This record gives sequence, C-alpha cells and structure tokens, in this order.
Amino acid sequence: MLLSIPLTGCYSKPAALAPQVASTGESLSTIAQTTDVIFYDLQLVVLPSKKKISGIGKTMFRVLKKTQQVELKLDSRFSIENVTVAKQSANFSHQQGVIIIDLYEAKYPGEVVEVAISYSGHPHEATNPPWSGGFVFSHTSQGEPWIATAVQGEGCDLFWPCKDHFSDKADSMRIRVTVPTGLSVASNGVLKKIMPLKNNTTEFDWFLSEPASDYNIALNIGPFERIQQQYKSINGTQVPVEFWALPENSHKATMLLNDDVYQQLAFFESVLGPYPWGMQKLGFVETPHLGMEHQTINAYGKGYTRDPSGYDWLIQHELAHEWFGNLMTHEKLNDAWLHEGFGFYMQPAYSLFKFGEAAYNHAMYTAYLGLKNCHPIVKQGKVTSKEAFNADIYGKGGWTLHTLRWLIGDELFWQAARELVYGQTQTANLSYPIESRYRSSQDFIDIVNRITGDDYTWLFDVYLKQAALPTLTMERTNTVIYLSWSNSEKDGTAFKMPIPISINGKLTTHTPVDGLITINAKKSDIIVIDPQMKVLRQLPIISQCQQQS
Repeated sequence: MLLSIPLTGCYSKPAALAPQVASTGESLSTIAQTTDVIFYDLQLVVLPSKKKISGIGKTMFRVLKKTQQVELKLDSRFSIENVTVAKQSANFSHQQGVIIIDLYEAKYPGEVVEVAISYSGHPHEATNPPWSGGFVFSHTSQGEPWIATAVQGEGCDLFWPCKDHFSDKADSMRIRVTVPTGLSVASNGVLKKIMPLKNNTTEFDWFLSEPASDYNIALNIGPFERIQQQYKSINGTQVPVEFWALPENSHKATMLLNDDVYQQLAFFESVLGPYPWGMQKLGFVETPHLGMEHQTINAYGKGYTRDPSGYDWLIQHELAHEWFGNLMTHEKLNDAWLHEGFGFYMQPAYSLFKFGEAAYNHAMYTAYLGLKNCHPIVKQGKVTSKEAFNADIYGKGGWTLHTLRWLIGDELFWQAARELVYGQTQTANLSYPIESRYRSSQDFIDIVNRITGDDYTWLFDVYLKQAALPTLTMERTNTVIYLSWSNSEKDGTAFKMPIPISINGKLTTHTPVDGLITINAKKSDIIVIDPQMKVLRQLPIISQCQQQS
C-alpha cells in the first residue's frame, strides 16, 4: 500500500509550478493509462478577499486495465485534507503535483471507481494570462472582485484535481461554486440552479452534459449581468445564447451579439455545420484577461473595441475553436495546428465572406509578414504544450490552408474541413448531440487525398514537417524562363507545387515537371510570379528564420 503524505503543518508553497503541473497533455503514466474518466464533480468555495479556494473534487473512473491505483494531478501548493475511495478514507501520495491513490484491492476492466479529494489553498496566479495561465484575481472599476481562470497551457490541475490530459474527456461534469452574495459564477454547460447559502454566500450549480477537454473548464466570477438570447441554428434548433457582462458594459455586449456574433455564426454554419453545443449554450463572459476558448463559455476581454477588420477578431477566433479544438480535438500536442491553424484561417476566410478579396488578401499578407519559419508546424517526438504552441502553427498553418484551398478549390476544401470536424461532409441537418472526435495531421491528409482523388502528401510534408519554406528560383534568357523549386530540407525531392504566372497581364498556372517549369517568353515581356500570392513560399520580404525577432 501507499502511505499518505501529510501536507499540512510544515507544508510550504512551492515558488514555481512543478514540471508535471506546468504543462498539460504530457504523456500519460502507466497508472493513468489504466482508467478512463467518466464523470467529474467539482464543488468549490472561492474566497476573493483571501485569494483562496477550498473544496471537493470527485472523479468517477472506468477501469481499462487491471490496477490497484488511480492517478490524478493537482498543484502541490494545495493542501489535501482527505482522500476517499467509495466514501472510505484511502492512502495516497502527493508529490510534484501527482496524486496516486490506493484502491486497497485490484480493480478489473469494466469496474467503476469513485474517488474524492478534499483540498484547499492559494492557487497559482497567472503571470501573463492567457499565455502564462492560472487564476486571475482582479477588480472592476467599482472595486468589486473580478476573477477568471485561464489554463490552456498548464491545465486543470492548477485549481482542481483532474487527469489533465485532453485525450481523456469526461462524459459529463458538474461544477458547483460558492461565492460571496452579489457575485455570479459563469462556467461551462447549463446553469441548473442558483442557491442562497448561509454566511451571505451563493452557490452556482452548472452541469456540462457533453465531453470537454479538462483545460477548457473555467471559473469566471464577478458582478455580472446575464444577457440571454436565442440563435436559430442551421439545423433549426433554437440555441440558448448567454453573455455574462459587467453591468456597465451590458449594452455593448448586447450590441456585439446582435451586430457581429450572429453574422459570424451564420458564416461558420454555412461552411462547416451546426454550432456544436446547441443542447448546452453559446456562451461568452467578460474577463480581466484577453480571452480563451472555454467550451460553451468563451472568455472575452478585448473591451468591445472596433477592429480595422470590420468585425471582432477575438470573438471570431474563440468561436472557431468551438469547432477546431473543442468538437475536433488533436490526438497529440504535435498536431496543435489543427486547432490554431484552422482557428487562425477562419478569420481571413470570414473577411472574404463578409468584405471580399481585398480584406482577405490584407489579412493573409499581414500574416505572411509575421511568419517565423524556425520550427516545423508538426514536430516529431515528444513535445510540451509550450513547444507545441509555437507562433507558426497559427499563421503558417493558416497559410498552408490558404494554398491548399487555392489548389483543390473551395468546394473540396470545405468538404475536407467538415469531414475533419464532423466525420462527414453533409452536415447542415445534423441533430444534437453532435459527436466529438480526435484527429491527427495524418487524418486530415488522408481526408484531403480521398476527397480529391489525388495524393497531396508532398504538400504537407514540406509545409508541416519542415521549418524552412520552399524557394522558387527564376533564370531568364532572351527567349526562355526557367523556374525551379528548391527545398533545402528535402534536397533531391521534387516539389510539385503549381504556380500562377502573369505574362503581360495574362495569368496562367504552370505545373513543374521534375521540379522545373519552362516558359517561352521574350526579354521584354513583363513577368509577375504568383501576383495574388496563392502559394506559400520563401520571399525576400521575410527572412528564413526570424528567431531573433
């Protein structure tokens, strides 16, 4: 048996997060692989004046492999008062953020085990939310507590005991949070009950009935005004809409919903399919940090400011993640571009839908100027969350999709996107609940190849799996132009990418043969290669690797 390690008395708060706590989605231990989480039940008391939380986190596991132990994670700055298995006290250890609980007897595949952990302490405070996450303790302009959590990189174990791995989503979760009366709690799922308690406190009881990555579970506390509306989805369902805004901004929040959000939703549904969580809600909450894609309760902290793009880019980006990230989740951190590359690309795609080509091209050109080209989008081997979320999975991932869309055409491109997310291309009439799924980069490549009837592995190998961009070199004589692709990281492998070329204003597309394009042209002819920048390639306007920038 494991012995209980006391964490009271001589316990001192660690100065920094333990490595196992600081990064979510780390490889599962042998013990963690023996169970599947069915249900989380989190009951918390938040004391804003003390920046402290206390509560009980219950987890129901289904056993996958014979085991006598289960594993959860919780930041070691919390004191654990008690652990029970099936309501009986259990032995446990809590080291470097990892809790190992003894079950007293072996459990076999198919059995269900419930553990409960009572804990309390001062949660890690975010240093630069949402990028360096944790609890965000702030105040409104009136001096009232205004609190949020943002833990995408670090994970749920910063404030509650959980498995802390996106590959094991609980089927459902209950979230009960008690706060001083006068404050509200906005969280995931559906608000089932608001219950006044003693000592001038109130409990908010939320229930999330569909699977969600545990880093997506969020607490948002403040003197909010709850704005409630409905949105008619493409499948005919009236979807509940909620915006939890600070009272002085309730009018701005209402205008944002009516003048912007619903137009964005219409775009997403037209090219993808129904909003994924129509049985729960489409939710937003005003936060003291910029924002984060918390499933059904997206954090919004941009201040309701108008964008040069003509729409609210933050709302649009977080909405995109309800499809790319929450409904479709990457299998491994290596494939994080499936979240962020698509999440990024949906903004210029929306600009094209709403304003036309000039807005789209402006967004893509701006993104191109920001490319780093220092790391592959899809790294091989083990990666941490901080390594996975490098800058290029956003812009370079989006540019990969831009070039792919030009190459295979709009119809096939959006078919591939729909199949990636929903598992099928005919989605408009899908009913709720909609099944969530895990995907890899190879899954998307296979989908593209099957839908197009061609093999585009060469494209993804270059754009996703190497850092450097391909370069198109031109040599010119009095009568002929020679264009050749050079691929510094894959020497000897011909790059098959076609290229649009304008000759005296006439645009035609040329496909290389063995990496070479030959065009008859006079010395006086005006040649412009890829005038609309359809193809992702190295241009002198950016360096090969802007790692120092």
